[in-house]
Amino acid sequence: MRRLRFALQQRSRFARRLSTPLVMYLGLTVSLSAALAEDVPILGPQSSGLNVNKPAHFQIWRKITLGTYKGVDAYRDALDSARIKIGDSADEILGRPAFAYTRMKTDVELALFSAAELGVESESSLADVYKRARQVGLELCPAEVAPQLRLEYRDQPLGEALNIAMEPVATHSGEPTILALVNFGTGLALIGSDGRSEFMVPRTWRFVFALPTNGRLEALREPQIVPTSAEQPP
Repeated sequence: MRRLRFALQQRSRFARRLSTPLVMYLGLTVSLSAALAEDVPILGPQSSGLNVNKPAHFQIWRKITLGTYKGVDAYRDALDSARIKIGDSADEILGRPAFAYTRMKTDVELALFSAAELGVESESSLADVYKRARQVGLELCPAEVAPQLRLEYRDQPLGEALNIAMEPVATHSGEPTILALVNFGTGLALIGSDGRSEFMVPRTWRFVFALPTNGRLEALREPQIVPTSAEQPP
């Protein structure tokens, strides 16, 4: 089976999958890390950082509803129908047992922050970015936020990359992976990104966080068994 790269080669019936390490941006093939680290357009005001010593009040960036699609097969079909490409590692972790899907419809409010707005001056580890976010009252997103938000965020500006702040999910080879929503000029895509705790994050990277919900999101992070299409009753 031929693997699909950002050059738009077909790989499978589920979705247009991309080779994770490389993306095509304005005709140039670059590594994912390099592309995301470039000074791509950054929307929204920049700040010197939040005060991590006291809770902050956040503006809701978007509100989405999880549970609209029932499991990995439904999401893959929806992404394929929307002509949204999926990177290899992203597609892989969507189907991993640790990737949780909720059975009930649940609203999640989202906020958008760059590492710089969380107080990172040059670069910092992913673990430190998450720690800073928790200190000001933000929460990590349930993993399902990534495919659901990708389906809804159709007007993503050209050149933008948004990382989903989530617990990493290991690929079959054991690589911790988080998800990112990108628009690098070859169409909207959902791709994998380095989820190692020690991975160094540039201050320009932006993350989608969940707003506090009194512990309700914690349950959504636990894997739930959702039947695949082959297991659905007739």
